[in-house]
Amino acid sequence: MFISPHNLLRNGLLIGAVAGALIGLGEGLFMGGLTLTLSGLLVGGLIGAVSGAGAGPAVGASVSYFARGHGGVSTGAYTGMLTGGLIGLVAGLPAYTVARGVPLIESTIFLNALTIDFFQASMLIGFLVSVLGTAVGAIIGGVNLRKTSPPSN
Repeated sequence: MFISPHNLLRNGLLIGAVAGALIGLGEGLFMGGLTLTLSGLLVGGLIGAVSGAGAGPAVGASVSYFARGHGGVSTGAYTGMLTGGLIGLVAGLPAYTVARGVPLIESTIFLNALTIDFFQASMLIGFLVSVLGTAVGAIIGGVNLRKTSPPSN
């Protein structure tokens, strides 16, 4: 079955948005759970879902463009990892300024990397969005892979 490039891109955007929001929600709940407070858990989940819904379509579009219908899961995962890492590095720059004003983040292990310097905040956010991009890219790469004809006997 042939999928047109327009449909590949549309699939990538839609699946990327949904998968990104769900995976981002999971990552956010985990990171918010490190604070051991209900408000940290809820805010972490909300931030994760919103950032995943934003990064997911960008990863989906890049995977759909670079992998086309031939890449598969590995190409999608590596393309998603690269795209997610780049998005996360840029998105991590303002995270330092925001995190400095939240005492709970400064006192929570692992999250306190957001309050040390711009570089550490950017690396942590880059890593988290790269993980999200890898998962979303693998999903989209697998969905968009064109089926080949079975081998003849």
